[in-house]
Amino acid sequence: MSNKNNFDLVRLVLAFIVLLVHGAAVSRSESLHFLLQLFSGSFAVKGFFAISGYLIALSFHRCRSWRDYAEKRARRIIPAYLLTIVACIISGAALTSYPLSEFFLSKTTLKYALANISFMNFIQPSLPGVFLNNPVQSMDGSLWTIKAELTLYALLPLVFPLMKSRPFTCWLIIYLISCGWFYYFTWVYSGAKADMLAKQFVSLSSYFFFGTLVALSGRVADRLREIAVISLVLFILSRDTMLSQLVQPVAFSSVVLLFCLGMFKQVPAGRYGDFSYGVYLFHWPVIQVLIDRGWYSASPWGGLVLTVLITTLLAVISWYFVEKRFLKKKPAPHSKGRMPAAGQTLE
Repeated sequence: MSNKNNFDLVRLVLAFIVLLVHGAAVSRSESLHFLLQLFSGSFAVKGFFAISGYLIALSFHRCRSWRDYAEKRARRIIPAYLLTIVACIISGAALTSYPLSEFFLSKTTLKYALANISFMNFIQPSLPGVFLNNPVQSMDGSLWTIKAELTLYALLPLVFPLMKSRPFTCWLIIYLISCGWFYYFTWVYSGAKADMLAKQFVSLSSYFFFGTLVALSGRVADRLREIAVISLVLFILSRDTMLSQLVQPVAFSSVVLLFCLGMFKQVPAGRYGDFSYGVYLFHWPVIQVLIDRGWYSASPWGGLVLTVLITTLLAVISWYFVEKRFLKKKPAPHSKGRMPAAGQTLE
């Protein structure tokens, strides 16, 4: 693999794919419905997890301790996440049909703040009197992936030694557990919140740890192109069958990582900052506000373009005034050896 990579570009593209899909899905606009057929939000989210598994494995390798690792992960994830929660509450207060005093004293508002700060977004996704006329009432339906991401971050130090010693065997066990979990909550269990349970971190672990597998195993990394082509063909041939779900973790992960590591010349998309996280966090509330204000009903395309512009602006502000500042810390020497450049493996 080349030392050059396109992680910044691919993450940004995936974030905007999620934005486009949610713009069509949340607004329920017939004019934008074709975007749901053209793009896959599920592919984009799973691609994010594959990239995280790769990059976080490299990050853990260079950390001096679990505490150092946990601090780095917290600095990257939590500040912008909390900013999003605060922004949602402020925008909710500006748009609620409740009197402001009643809004802020409402048990629902308190429940929303506590549930979302603790990453349990599903407990209270909406605020009182906000977006009542929108097709969907949740303030930010994208935040559910953050708790899955953090859970996998916590699991990585436990799995890492096993992945280093027996990378493929360890990933295969994770893959079987992941597929079994998804199968059970998709085709067997039909109780409350079955769809939500099916998408939790257990089913996403096969994507995340496939990224870790590529980072740790030179043999897998060297054959990534072949793996991507074969698995993608199998996925296309088995479309709309149970087999496609079994192929997805390999097909989606390998294709995304191949674009990151070896498909084309490096594009310096991160020259001015890493805006993908901000785009992912802020796009849903922006869509909701514009739906509430009538932009999507007046002009679906106008609403979508405005969503892109406002979300990009918020992502830039978040990066320069929050995310980047919390990431600024003098790097300490580590004892685990030199960190490989992106595109290399630890093997």
